[in-house]
Amino acid sequence: MTGRTIADRFDVVAERHSLKSLFWQRNRDGHEIREDDLWILAVDRRTGERVRVLERARENFWQWAGDMWTEAVAHHVVAAASPHTVPILHVGPGVVFREPPPPGRPQLSPAEAAACALAACEVLSGLHAIGCGGEYPRRRDGSVAFDMPMPIDFGPHNLRLTRESGEWRIAWLVPSHCDLAFIDEPKYDYDSPPIARDLARLAGFYLALVPPAPGQPAVVDALRRLADGEPICHSVAELARLLLALVPDRDAWAPRVAALPVIDVLPAPVLDWDRVIAAGEEKLPTLVPRQHDYVAQPLAVAYHRRASDRAALAPADASRDVDRALELDPIAPYHITRAVLLDRLGRRADARAAVDLVLAEPDASATPADDDYDAIHLVDRRAFVLDDRERARAHATRGAIALRDGDLDRAEHDLRRALALDPTAAHAHALAAVLYACGDIDAAASLEARAVELEPTNARYHWDLAVSLHRLGRREEALVHARRADELEPRDPTCRARQVRLFGGS
Repeated sequence: MTGRTIADRFDVVAERHSLKSLFWQRNRDGHEIREDDLWILAVDRRTGERVRVLERARENFWQWAGDMWTEAVAHHVVAAASPHTVPILHVGPGVVFREPPPPGRPQLSPAEAAACALAACEVLSGLHAIGCGGEYPRRRDGSVAFDMPMPIDFGPHNLRLTRESGEWRIAWLVPSHCDLAFIDEPKYDYDSPPIARDLARLAGFYLALVPPAPGQPAVVDALRRLADGEPICHSVAELARLLLALVPDRDAWAPRVAALPVIDVLPAPVLDWDRVIAAGEEKLPTLVPRQHDYVAQPLAVAYHRRASDRAALAPADASRDVDRALELDPIAPYHITRAVLLDRLGRRADARAAVDLVLAEPDASATPADDDYDAIHLVDRRAFVLDDRERARAHATRGAIALRDGDLDRAEHDLRRALALDPTAAHAHALAAVLYACGDIDAAASLEARAVELEPTNARYHWDLAVSLHRLGRREEALVHARRADELEPRDPTCRARQVRLFGGS
């Protein structure tokens, strides 16, 4: 016994070994790496059953952000209560799993393998919805830890199978144990997006379960091409529809497949920022200077994300969060957010000064330098430069302030620059508002049409285009967009009222 207890419930009986030390032993004397060496092994006091604990060594300060994300994924798994994941008994610090079935990949019938792959689709689609996906470690890109998706592993040590009541089922370790992935020796493809990699690996999971045989359905060939990296489909929901052709009980699976969310781009991670911030602030005072940035930088990201969530309803609280983010990591994007919030609080002069400070920084001309430690990448703030997207956000903020101040020339200059740097619907719409105020209705309508093209489900863009078209005498076109705005926001009474005011009873 080690004498350590987790959550007053789990008695630790064996601590884990680092993967690095195990590799060293293997290279020195041929010591085989065993799965048990990579887990903290414990016993549940309530049941007497063995459990496994996924927890990094406390001295691994550089992985604090990854630990926060791991625990966030674990909370998602607990809430989802999926029968396809290994049950989680405790979260934070660390993750305690019930004893999983042994690793291995049996040979199954095509129907059994398809059912297991469809179950994996159900788990994976939920993970993609919260920004969890891809492989470990991430490609070197200079981003801090919160911008790295929590990896998912499909190898036999993480994605396991078990036979219950005569049926094969999956028992997936989520969040994945990344050290176990190294035992399985995964192949990384850093040039494809996380979702594309996950789809290829999930197709490979099905193919590993089914022995090759002549006369297999055409969909199996499509899965082979997908596993080889061909973009046969772009979301888990699409892949599930392919697999549906391989199960005999199609009617039972069809509603479940139809319910899967269609996610073709991994969203930003969804975390409980209050919990992350509390943990980070508690951790900071325990660190020496060389360790500080490994917690301070991702903690600043957490404050910035919470500020973004609070901006609309509580700008004063959001402003305080951004101020703290800047204390921790004074990089330009946080200054821009601060300017946006100052403007929202009516402090236009301060907001303009904050933007001017940002735009005095040099243009992005090279990849920012970073410190590289165990796959966590920290941007060197001394070398941080604005990329086009952030510079566009700064120009758009200053342009909006100028528009409200009535300085239309300055507003047009900044918003044209924003649109050139980052041609989004929001920038096109903002520049259209300036040109409309200048009396150039033709140019305004053209930009509003562009905004609608870029973001066709935004009711406000349709409505503003309708107003400009009506001013130009193009009544029928205007009516189409006014009606579309009404369709997009049927519960907004102002939409219908504006339509009646502009078009009468049409």
